[in-house]
Amino acid sequence: MVTAAVDTCIGERVAIKKINGIFKHISDATRILREIKLLRLLHHSDIVQIKNIMLLPSRREFHDIYIVFELMESDLHQVIKANDDLMLEHH
Repeated sequence: MVTAAVDTCIGERVAIKKINGIFKHISDATRILREIKLLRLLHHSDIVQIKNIMLLPSRREFHDIYIVFELMESDLHQVIKANDDLMLEHH
């Protein structure tokens, strides 16, 4: 689940992705870790940047993770669903 929010420390709009039960299946935990590692390494204007990762303070309650991203104007799903022709830069 992804929702828009405001970072009250800097007054900036962000997107927060909540991932539930990250250790329920080892394959999910591995995929999530891979996604985080890749996004931290990739720097491009068309790729969302991770701003922060929030965890609950108690390790016993560490079942969910919150990833804070910069807020983008649209997402890949919206771009694909749009009937507009893709520009050459999208190929």
